[in-house]
Formats: sequence, structure tokens, C-alpha cells
Amino acid sequence: MKIELSPHSGFCMGVRNAVLRIVNEMNTGGGDIYVHGPIIHNPQTIAILQKRGLVTVPDGHPTEGKTVAVRTHGIPRPRLREIRESAGRLINLTCPRVANVQAIIKKHSGRGYFTIITGDDDHAEVAGLKSYASSGVRVISTPDEAGDIQEAEKYIAVSQTTFDRVLFDRIITELKKRLGDRLLVFNTICDSTHNRQEDVAAALKRGTDVLVVVGGRNSANTRRLADLGREAGVRTCHIETAEELDEGAFRKSDHVFVTAGASTPGWIINNVLEKLFSIQYRHGNALVNFMKKVLEFSVRTNVISALSAFFITSFSAVYAGFDPDYRLAAAASLYIFSMYTFNNYFTIPHLKGSNPYKYNLYSRNSRILLALAVLLTAASLALVFGRSTAVTAAYIVSVLFGVVYSMPFFKNMVNALGIGLLGKAYASKVLATTFGWVIITGILPLVSAGAGAAALAAVPLLIFGFIFLRNILLDLIALQGDLILGRETLPILAGTKATKWLAAIMGVSSLCGFTTLTICCGTPVYLIPGVSTLYYLGLLFYILKLEYLAALKFEFLVDLNLFIFVGLYWFSSSL
Repeated sequence: MKIELSPHSGFCMGVRNAVLRIVNEMNTGGGDIYVHGPIIHNPQTIAILQKRGLVTVPDGHPTEGKTVAVRTHGIPRPRLREIRESAGRLINLTCPRVANVQAIIKKHSGRGYFTIITGDDDHAEVAGLKSYASSGVRVISTPDEAGDIQEAEKYIAVSQTTFDRVLFDRIITELKKRLGDRLLVFNTICDSTHNRQEDVAAALKRGTDVLVVVGGRNSANTRRLADLGREAGVRTCHIETAEELDEGAFRKSDHVFVTAGASTPGWIINNVLEKLFSIQYRHGNALVNFMKKVLEFSVRTNVISALSAFFITSFSAVYAGFDPDYRLAAAASLYIFSMYTFNNYFTIPHLKGSNPYKYNLYSRNSRILLALAVLLTAASLALVFGRSTAVTAAYIVSVLFGVVYSMPFFKNMVNALGIGLLGKAYASKVLATTFGWVIITGILPLVSAGAGAAALAAVPLLIFGFIFLRNILLDLIALQGDLILGRETLPILAGTKATKWLAAIMGVSSLCGFTTLTICCGTPVYLIPGVSTLYYLGLLFYILKLEYLAALKFEFLVDLNLFIFVGLYWFSSSL
């Protein structure tokens, strides 16, 4: 079963800008934000934003002294004037494309043009557009209605931005027959809407078996995408979330085409793709499906991370010229597994929105995984017992900090200090997690073995760059869900462009430092494991080219590099 994603899916420019601004307001401001009607046509996004302080109210609701947002579809002109005069602060999120149509109508109405709007008379956008037509207005939605336009000296025709372009052209053809040169036409249909419809039409011509349309059922542009599939006689699934997918609809499918409305957030699209890939594997080879399940469990319970920590710790000792200390390597492995398990346990509510499959895994097995983490933490401490006082103390502090760091009360305590930069650094967790790896898998085994200064500088540099890039990649994979849910990861705080170059600079700098020290020490063979850092750099630039992705697939690509590191370590040790 081939799964294809439409090149034009998810948030259009206007919706993306609106959501980003609202989320930024919520992350940096305080108090509720009031909006008249749904800010966008996606119930899941609205539900999450409402939990964070977005209050949806009916038209006419008092706005005195409040922070008020105008929805992307715009609102009638008199109501906008009232809000400007009464609200404490106005956040105008009207889509620029909609605002352009409003301006066209306002300008030409002032010159005596009668306005014809093609669209749905009950749509929120159309209600706003009509209020700008001071010289008469009529809304029509079919070619048949073109013959019933009242007489005027001159006319303009515009369209609801999400209207069907083919239907618009047919209506305009009929209008021109009747009105001739008196009609001035403005094709104001958004390219985003047209491109989505063209993608679906092209996919249907190629022989798509099943069309999956992801988006709110109250969204006009999303409903139109589903109608295209039904009109072509293709099995069409119009869903709002991945949970609505019926596996039976795909049993005999060869080609599934996925598209999404302009108000559908990326995290929902990602979850749909992931479920479709799971269905694909279940209907394929049984052995491959079993291996996929094992892989999914290993990635999402951080078993692969834990195993790699064992070998990274061993590499640290070998690099410095010592035999691997397998007790410390095992302790590091248990530590990494336990700390990630504690963190996932304390963030289970967040996982429900951002990664439902990981959420199901941890919510179903939370007690078992928590108990296992406690036991393995104790086991890791037992393995370290008997080392030097400094090593033992540092390990105990790392364990305590790792456990406490994940607890909600610690986050509240840090935020209560009122130090913005500290709070943001804590929230992103990138540096804390990276330094945890560096200390446990690099510094402590080197100090315990009595390594020299060069090794104490070189190995932590390599591990820092390697793990820092890994953490950034995982944040980028989870970006869509984290953004809506309000998590303050580095890509959200700094932006993806700044994060990309920061991660690249950190990765290259650490690799250059490691390379220089390794060559100076006369052990160039140990440069080989450093190739794994280059893999992450390549993956970084690749992921940032993608709008949407199936989380498990890319989480595996990230963890695949841990296997690559282990393989390169073994190879370099054998030379």
C-alpha cells in the first residue's frame, strides 16, 4: 500500500501566522484572549488553545477592557469598529488574503460598484465581506443564480477565498454573458485552496484507491476536498483525527492519498500518517510487522538509547587508552533508560496531544515502567558503589538531579524565581539532557580511569556535539505538537532557522575540537566514530525541508545513528 501526502497540506499562510501569533501571545503574555467565533475551523486546535486561555465567545459579547482577537476569516466592519473602541487590546488575525478582498470591495463600492460575491452566504468570511459593500451586494454559489442579479450601472465580482475555482469560473462565465463589460472580475480564491484541489484532482487521475481528507467537518475548504473524492467515486475518508481511521477501509488498497485542510495542524497530519504506516505494516509481511513493533517499543522506551550509552561509555575508556569498565558502562546504560522513563512518566499528559502512540504505550504501562526505572536506578547506583568519592558523589547528584528535573514541582519552582532565561533553558531541556549524557558516558568513566587532560577534553566534546544534535532533531520532529501545546523547546523559542544554524555550529565546532585533539594525541583511528556526527548534520538539514513527517520513522532515523556510532566504535577498536 503506497501512502502519498499532498504537497499542499495543512496550515495555509493565514492560519499559520494566526496560530503562531496566538501561541506566542500565550507563551509571553498573561490573561485570557477573547475571540468571536472559532479562530480557525479545526476543533482539536481550538480545544487545546482554549485550555491555554483562548476564550471563544459569540458575536455581541462584551469586549470592554479585554484582549480581543479577530479570527482569520475576519468579522463584519461595524463589529471591528466596536472592538477597536472598547477592547483593551486588539489582535487582528484576519488572513491577509481575506483582508485584500475586503479592501477590493471597500474601494470599488466607494466608486459605485455593485458587489457580487461567489461563496457560501452563511460562511463567516462572507459575512465579513458583505459589510464592506456600501453600494449593494449579492452572494451567489451556483451558475444558475447568475441570471438573478439586480440591475446596477457597474459590478465587481470577487470570491470567498476558499471557494471552488472551477465553480467560480463557471459562475463568472454566466455573469459575463449577462453583464458584459459592466462586470469587473477579481479572482480572489486563495492559491492554497486551488493547489489543494488540484493535488487531489491529479491524484484521482493517477488512480488513487482511497482519499483521506484530514480536517474539521465545519471547514468549507476541507469539505470540498472530500467532495472531490466522492464525486469521482473514490472511497473517501473525511476525518478530524487519526483515531477515526477505519483499518478496514485500507485492506485492499494500493494507493492512499492524504490531504488536509488549511486549518489542519501539522501534529494531527503527522499522527494520521503514522497510523496509516502502522496499517500498512499490519497488512504486509508478518515478520516485518513484528520487527516494526519491536523497533517502535525500543525507540519509544529509549532501550536503544540505553544500549548505546553502554558503548559510548566503553568508547570513552578505550579512547583514553584503558580497557572498558563494563560496570560503569552498564551503570550509564541503566541511568539513561531510567532518566528518560522518569521524564516520560511525568509528561504523560503532554504526550496525549503530541504523540498519542507514545502516550498509549506509557499510559498503559506507566506503573510497570516507573517501577522498572526505580529498580534500575538503584541497580546503577550499586554498580557505581566503591568508586572514588568524587565519582560516586557526582553520579548520585546526577541521579537525583535527573529524577527531580522531570517533576512538575521543580519546574514550578524554577519559574517562581522569575528569571526568564533560566526558565526557558529549563523548559527546553536540551542542555540539561546533553550535559547528563556527557557527564555519565564521558567525564565520569574518564575520571574513574585516571585519563589525561587531552582525553578529558576530546571525548566530552564529541559526545556533547553528538547528543546536542540528537536532542535538537527530536525537538524538530515533535515541533508541530509542541508548538500548539505550548512546550518551550529550542526550535519554538528561537525559531527553526536559528536553531538549525546553532545546532550546525555546535556540531561542527565540537567535531573540529575533537578532531584537533585526537590528531595531536596521535590516535587518528578514533576519528572514525566522529562520522556519526556528520550523519546527524545531514539529517538536520533534511528534516527541515519537510513540512510533515511520520514521527516513528524519523525517530528511528535518529536512533539509527546510535547503531552507526557503535559500529564505528567497534571498527576503530579493531584496527
